[in-house]
Amino acid sequence: MSRYDYPDDEFDADDDGPVPVGVHRAQVPAWRSWIPLLAILIIVPLLAWGAVGLLGRHSIGTGGSSTATAGVAAVDDSTTAQAPEGEQQAAPEATDEASAEPTGTVDYTTGITVHNGTDTTGLATRTGDKLQNAGFTSITVSQGVYTLEEPISTTVYYASADLAATAQAVADVLGSGEVVESAEEAQSNPIVVVLRSDYQE
Repeated sequence: MSRYDYPDDEFDADDDGPVPVGVHRAQVPAWRSWIPLLAILIIVPLLAWGAVGLLGRHSIGTGGSSTATAGVAAVDDSTTAQAPEGEQQAAPEATDEASAEPTGTVDYTTGITVHNGTDTTGLATRTGDKLQNAGFTSITVSQGVYTLEEPISTTVYYASADLAATAQAVADVLGSGEVVESAEEAQSNPIVVVLRSDYQE
């Protein structure tokens, strides 16, 4: 009941409400006395729910960052434990070098045929001399001009995989030329060189 500091008098007509009601006072609705109780029943649970949600989000965020930090630390430790940085970088370089260079040894006694597929007279002969000066001992210079349209650029053909290193050595002496394995093209000799206009003496 609301506090009412004044004594009852002859003008008070109703004693059932929270405050006396007289002919000079307005009627107070009964539901108004329930407003404070309803406010407590609704607002307090809402505030509690909001506080729990906020604290829960904060805990998840802190835990997630801790887990992520631990994961980064674990990755760093495992990377460090595998090998020193210098060795890790050296491995890919070694692989690249191994794939770039053909395996096997160079056989300087392998037969080589040189074809002149250009309009430059004597080019095949001079190229044969160049190969001979580089140490190759079995050079055959084809007479006349190479009349086939293929290849369109200077090419070193070799008959089988075991001749790859020797064919690459021939291309290195020429200073140009694509190295291609082809038993069909390398019939006259295990290695056949076709010179084109891109070849520079």
